Amino acid sequence: MKAKLLLVFFSLLVAFPLAAQNRWGIMGGANFSTTSAEGFKWRAGGYIGSLYDIRLNDSWYIQPQLLFTYEENDSKDKTKVDAFFSQYALTLPVLASFKVRLNDAFSGRINAGPYVQYAMFGCQQEYGEWWHLDFGDHFTYGLKGGMAVEHRHWIVSLDCKYSLKENFVNYGGHGLSLSAGVGYKF
Repeated sequence: MKAKLLLVFFSLLVAFPLAAQNRWGIMGGANFSTTSAEGFKWRAGGYIGSLYDIRLNDSWYIQPQLLFTYEENDSKDKTKVDAFFSQYALTLPVLASFKVRLNDAFSGRINAGPYVQYAMFGCQQEYGEWWHLDFGDHFTYGLKGGMAVEHRHWIVSLDCKYSLKENFVNYGGHGLSLSAGVGYKF
């Protein structure tokens, strides 16, 4: 019995410092999105969400994020293609993050990894109403990468997200989104 209590005690001593290295955070920003389908232009949107920074060692981290995003696709020439799609989505990227210490106060990060996205709802201009899709058509997946600068608890990031799946809300093309944001880790 004493051996089990001693094992639990030492396990907690090891687990608390490891958990103390991990940090929660919040983030938000603006994005510009388009689709690979012909004849579409870049449109502004935004995102807000949270992250969890899991420290593996001094340089490597795993960073899952849960983001609520708004993206639009709009045609350039309304005489050729008159299309507008918007989507409100939940995006879950899981990024591998490499941290480089720049000086005592600043660090740089290079992030890359896969993401999955669920388009919850949106508007389709052609019909002037909310679009409705089969359950499987709400999902897309792809790659996300970017870089960030950290100053103590603050984060400033630039990211790119590319969907590998052609999707209805991207007018049958691949979605592309560039974003800039600010975050805070507790």
